[in-house]
Amino acid sequence: MIEGLNDSVYEILNLVETITNKSFDFVEKPDLDVYAAIRIARENMPKHILYYKTSHSDLLNHLIPHECGHIIRLFKAPPEKRVMAAVDNETKEIAFTEMQKDIVRLNDKLGFDKTAAIINMQYTGIVRQITNYPPDIMIEKWIYREYPALRTFQLKSFQKQFDDAVEGTKLEVKALTPGKIYAASNLMNYAFFRILGKMVGENFVRLYGSSIISLDEGKALAGIIEKADADNFETDIKLVNEWTLFLDLANWFKWVPFEAVPSDY
Repeated sequence: MIEGLNDSVYEILNLVETITNKSFDFVEKPDLDVYAAIRIARENMPKHILYYKTSHSDLLNHLIPHECGHIIRLFKAPPEKRVMAAVDNETKEIAFTEMQKDIVRLNDKLGFDKTAAIINMQYTGIVRQITNYPPDIMIEKWIYREYPALRTFQLKSFQKQFDDAVEGTKLEVKALTPGKIYAASNLMNYAFFRILGKMVGENFVRLYGSSIISLDEGKALAGIIEKADADNFETDIKLVNEWTLFLDLANWFKWVPFEAVPSDY
């Protein structure tokens, strides 16, 4: 257990243990490419594993509750409805075929090895983004509503995330990113921060203009979440699928039963 967390964080951790009958291992992982990550325990796993970076320790009072939110939502769904997003050679082939012109362009500029590394990283990144952002938004609303003691930590984390998102709008990033991924990622960032900014009273999206995204499309993407008629795991899947269709990223990943996902995935 990590010491010195806010009391609300311990309350949420206890809630997860009650719902799932499993406790946690906390693992420092310096090479983690996100702020924090959770490996949710399958039936044959004794504990949930939460990975974090020491460099982001000041954000743990927000990151831990957020990752716990994913577990809570999943386990409140009936077992037969529990699924997780996964990629394989088939989904990768579909995505890479749709990005073929950009891959050729980057290969001519950078060479095969650098292009392959960049495209693979961007592909897994966009899949992570589209399959996480709709439930992420719902989880943040839950934290803000149910645990007001964590709002200060939430806002600090949002600001850090937004600063990183702004980096993704730069022209040098655009030059090294397939057009489909660049457009989809920035539209999702706009929708994400539009909704959460309204919640916390911050105008995060003021710098987004027509040179970066279509504002009408960004508002429409946010509207899909804002019009959600329920707040549960099954709705999360529905919203992700609607975003996937809106952004023309169908078949870039697939849903697989939660218990069928390898424990090391």
